[in-house]
Amino acid sequence: NPFELIITSTVELSIDLNTGFNWISFNVEVEDASIDNVLSSISNEAIFIASQTSGTATNYGEYGWFGSLTDLDNTQMYLLEMEAPATLTIVGLPVDVNSTPIELNVGFNWISYLPQNPGDLGTALASVSEQAIFIASQTSGTSTNYGDYGWFGSLDLLSPGSGYLLEMTAPGTLIY
Repeated sequence: NPFELIITSTVELSIDLNTGFNWISFNVEVEDASIDNVLSSISNEAIFIASQTSGTATNYGEYGWFGSLTDLDNTQMYLLEMEAPATLTIVGLPVDVNSTPIELNVGFNWISYLPQNPGDLGTALASVSEQAIFIASQTSGTSTNYGDYGWFGSLDLLSPGSGYLLEMTAPGTLIY
């Protein structure tokens, strides 16, 4: 399509973090996905980060982050441990959700939320509604998928910056 909209301006994602563990994700494309770069705005307060499949890293202050987790992926959720509250700011281009599929396995998957605005749970997970059975958030509760009846629970809206645990009965591909 010659008239396809190409977004070339950056957006700024701000995530308010609490002391202790935070379930985070980011919905922007960054030029440098290294932990040192993505988490640079909170390098004084962040102490540890874990991924579901790519390991962990520990922040050694002025020496930087060390561990098997070296680069962050915008399709993943991370557990970020904070020594003190802070605001994580990440600048980048908005993710093109149509060209950023999230491959899901049977069982629990640590997923990000890629759209730029909060979205209705049923609409957001429509591409995996046959295989997805349960979703949990850190602060907004959970919901269960009752098939033809839809999702029911306290979690009804997915938000940028948050991460989620999504349980699948079969592999699938999530496209927001």
